[in-house]
Amino acid sequence: MNNEVIIARYSENLDWVTDVPPGFTVVVYNKGAPITSDAVLGRVDRLVALPNSGRESDTFLRHVLDKREFGDGYTVFLQGDPFEHSPDIIRLLGLHQSWDAIQPLSWRWLANEKRPPRSILDRETGNYMRDARVRAEVFSLTTWMPLQFFDAGSRWLDDEYRRAHGLPEGVNIAAHFLRLCDWDDLAEQAEQHMIGRFSYGALFAVKQSLLRDLPARSLTRAVEAANGHPTYGYVLERLWLHMCGEPFLMPAPDALAHGLRAAPTVKGFVPQTPASKPLLTRRFVPAAKKRILAWALS
Repeated sequence: MNNEVIIARYSENLDWVTDVPPGFTVVVYNKGAPITSDAVLGRVDRLVALPNSGRESDTFLRHVLDKREFGDGYTVFLQGDPFEHSPDIIRLLGLHQSWDAIQPLSWRWLANEKRPPRSILDRETGNYMRDARVRAEVFSLTTWMPLQFFDAGSRWLDDEYRRAHGLPEGVNIAAHFLRLCDWDDLAEQAEQHMIGRFSYGALFAVKQSLLRDLPARSLTRAVEAANGHPTYGYVLERLWLHMCGEPFLMPAPDALAHGLRAAPTVKGFVPQTPASKPLLTRRFVPAAKKRILAWALS
């Protein structure tokens, strides 16, 4: 079985890759300074330099597009520092024989931000693997908001995406974006549902047999999106599981689904412009946090 770990790295310390179980090939896509650690380089099976553009979505999409041989193992997608979102990631890798065909590998967003709230994390243990913490988040396809708590970043993303495309409230963002990627069959599925499921930080694993069948045209369009308007990378982060075959949740009422199908669309992606306001980042500078949140919600 040919399992592989794909790491999208910018400037993160990769000393942890020496702990990746021996049954995995390690591929690092580096968009930052050269890696100099002999120990890390000794564990990495393939090192690819890429321009610093498009965040991890660009990296993961290019890997799938460029892959020539798909085996019967898993491809694991990780950021350069997976531990903020998945403190038990090394143990989870060691439990890959218990994984689903599409396996979320995150547990939380940011500990310091208490997102999700600890009360939610403490009670949702049903997907743990032995004592390794893992949990996927469910969210609205129309508001982009997690279902169990308020998240300012999701609120801002919803507003900014709609503003960029001139969309009214109530439009299914997932379906709209997937149509921009010429992924019409998946967009149709999104239009018929109200809820999605995602793994924080785009940390997940998928059987390579599922990657083999992903439409190259749609993936190529998604690469274009990842390098365009800043909202697109965050949209892709929440759609990875579904792009790989995870079903959407909660069927939409017929009247609502019809209204979503009739929603306005655009012919192309919105490019990134200097005038675009930046998204809320994963890690706030504490002194500026309150000012950023107030500005984003104004």
